[in-house]
This record gives sequence, C-alpha cells and structure tokens, in this order.
Amino acid sequence: MTDLSPLPAERIEVPDAVPPGPGLSPSLRAATRGLVETLFATEEGPAPADRVDWLCDDLHDFMARSGARARGLYRLCVTAITWLGPLHVRRLGRFADLPFEARAEALERMERGPFGMAVFGAKAMLCILWYEHPANARRTGSTGGCLGGAR
Repeated sequence: MTDLSPLPAERIEVPDAVPPGPGLSPSLRAATRGLVETLFATEEGPAPADRVDWLCDDLHDFMARSGARARGLYRLCVTAITWLGPLHVRRLGRFADLPFEARAEALERMERGPFGMAVFGAKAMLCILWYEHPANARRTGSTGGCLGGAR
C-alpha cells in the first residue's frame, strides 16, 4: 500500500521565482492579435482592442513562465493557423492580414478540417486566459465559485 500522507514542509522545494523565458515575439504577438480578435468577436464585430491587448500581455507573461514544450506547441498551432488559415478561403498571405469576415470563415473551415487540432490547441489556451478578465467573466455570468454547494 502506498503512503499518501503529505510531505513534511522541510522536504518541499519551491523556487522563489520562475526564471523568465521568452514570451511572445513581435510576430507571434501580431498573429495572436488577429486570432483573438476573431475568436472572441461579438455581434458588433472583432473583440475590443483593450481586451485583446490585455490578453496578449497576459499570454506574454504566461509564455515567459511556461516551459519550452508549451511555448513550442502554442507557436506551432498559431503558425499553422497563420499560413494554412488563408488557404481555407482561397487566399494567400497571413491569417492576421485577412479582413475580419475572411478570418472568421477561415477559422470555421479550418476547425472542421484536418487542421482542426491546431485551432483547438491555440483556442484552448486563449480561452482560459480570456475568461480570466473580470469583464469577460461578468459577461458570461461567472462568479469564480463552484457551481454546486457543499455536499
């Protein structure tokens, strides 16, 4: 039988600070902006610029504290969207340079096709951060608490 008792405090090693790594490069930040504007669009159009800026800053910090695998996977997903997304709407160039309507259509088509996992990978990370913003949480009715009470 395995002992599952907690470790004594003197055996737990917690670093004082995570050594910062690279965050978002300028090109990855620009690609992320185009993706975020499209993913979190409302009936009025692209996501608000102030929230997009906030998410990009938060993602930069998150990436600087993440491991190389997480950074590489996010970069791979966004690179696939950047160059393959436009091909899904018969365009050349970068995803972020497409008009908003073409970006929305490209994402929708890409998500349904063989490159859907690239969209899913980037979208999962961005959604986690997006809904941490207090205004976005309020908009969805999130209180930050559990759905159920104590049992």
